[in-house]
Amino acid sequence: MFKRIIKYSNKHFSLFKNLSSITDRRLKPRIDTIKIVTAVICMQLSNLGSLNSLFQALASGKYPSVSTIARVADSMDLDDIRAVGTSIYKKARKQKMLKSYCGRWIGIIDGHEVITSEYCKCSHCKKRKLKDKDGRIKYQYYHSFTAFILAGPDFSFTLDIEPILPGEGEITSACRLIERVCKNYPKAFEVVIGDGLYLKGNIFKLLESHHKKAIAVLKEERRQLFEEANNLSLMVEPKTYKQGKTSYRVWDHEIEDCWDGYGKKVRVIVSEETTTKRSHVCDKVGWEEKTEIVNWMWVTNLFEDFSGDLKNTVKVCHVRWQIENKCFNETVNTWNADHIYRHSKNAIIAFLLLLFTCVNIFNIFHARNIKDRTIKSRVFLIEKIKTEFLAIKRPLPLIPVPI
Repeated sequence: MFKRIIKYSNKHFSLFKNLSSITDRRLKPRIDTIKIVTAVICMQLSNLGSLNSLFQALASGKYPSVSTIARVADSMDLDDIRAVGTSIYKKARKQKMLKSYCGRWIGIIDGHEVITSEYCKCSHCKKRKLKDKDGRIKYQYYHSFTAFILAGPDFSFTLDIEPILPGEGEITSACRLIERVCKNYPKAFEVVIGDGLYLKGNIFKLLESHHKKAIAVLKEERRQLFEEANNLSLMVEPKTYKQGKTSYRVWDHEIEDCWDGYGKKVRVIVSEETTTKRSHVCDKVGWEEKTEIVNWMWVTNLFEDFSGDLKNTVKVCHVRWQIENKCFNETVNTWNADHIYRHSKNAIIAFLLLLFTCVNIFNIFHARNIKDRTIKSRVFLIEKIKTEFLAIKRPLPLIPVPI
């Protein structure tokens, strides 16, 4: 299966040809950058999880050492790596490998922490003060980044990431990321969804300047928008419907002159969702039904419904969870995305960009190329790729680059 995904990557995306354009800042390199990048790609496609595991798997040949790979990652050109991701997206979109969500192309943005430690730190680590159970003050060091993905019915596609530097917040990083994504992927998406942190006038105006619409969660009760939406909901009958075990009561309001930071009319969608769940009672002898009520509010400058239906609009507002479930949680729990191969700002982002490149190709490969019914999950397919990689005596000579 390792040979198969390598052939698929070359046939449809010219992966290793594009990887050969990646450069670094070494003046007189003794080992070509393509050899370093190819080793990293093979490690991540095979989900080995560490550079030491890769070195043990390649011990029989003359390949770059662990220290060489880590050191070169410090000086890799991140824009060159991003260009590889852009070329993969263009070919996937052209060959209709990606699908829209509810008839529209949806972008999702959010922040994520990639490492947390009380001991390991570098000059680009962020720092926060904590107290232990005895009241003693201690410091925690961490790296974080902002990610931008495309939502899809089957899988998400990661477009780009941007580090959150010390002394700045997520919104500052998000603005840089949005600018670059709108430049590199001008027609990739129409609407951008974010959590409550992104309900800011500068974010809405920035997206509007690039002809994009925005959706953000509204959860701050002190906001005038929040109070106005609640007051209007008391005077208007909601639209009710049921999907699965969840009953919905949805209000749709157009509100003007209640958000000074934006200064334009916006649309507020209020959703009261009641879900009935069946669970064991405390003695674990019988069953009981529990009713859970959750209230959601979203603010948007998009006034038409997705596919002409308010149900689809609420569904799209909830698709923001894809970045948590299918991007952050899946890559951490399945692809070892929280592992630090080299503790430096450039190396962390370089390894993550290459990992998301591999994950994007893998998801397309799994969705379109696997017809074997015995392969029922992504985890099983990853294990088959890993097993074949470890079984090949000299795996890298299979790659069409001068290793």
